[in-house]
Amino acid sequence: MAPYTVVRFHARQCDPCPQRTSGAPGLSARTVNFLPCRLHKLLIRHLADQHDHEWRRLYASRSGVEGAVNEFVNNHQMRRCRYRGLARTHAQHVPTAIAVNI
Repeated sequence: MAPYTVVRFHARQCDPCPQRTSGAPGLSARTVNFLPCRLHKLLIRHLADQHDHEWRRLYASRSGVEGAVNEFVNNHQMRRCRYRGLARTHAQHVPTAIAVNI
């Protein structure tokens, strides 16, 4: 995990704050996490890159792959194989992949 700087405010410090209503109701205090400057700048740069047409084109192909992996894992229980050994595992995965492609 990134080395956050964590700042906690006591509830009585938040009472005069106009942003108090935007926080979660019922909390006794507010916690704010700050990234180090170099990581914050990197995060801002990566968020700005997401508006680039080339980035969106590359991410579209990634999202297609993630959808296929999601289908295998969630709909076909591919996270765990019912067989032991590479040959038997392969024998399970190939027909499942063929069925998904059809």
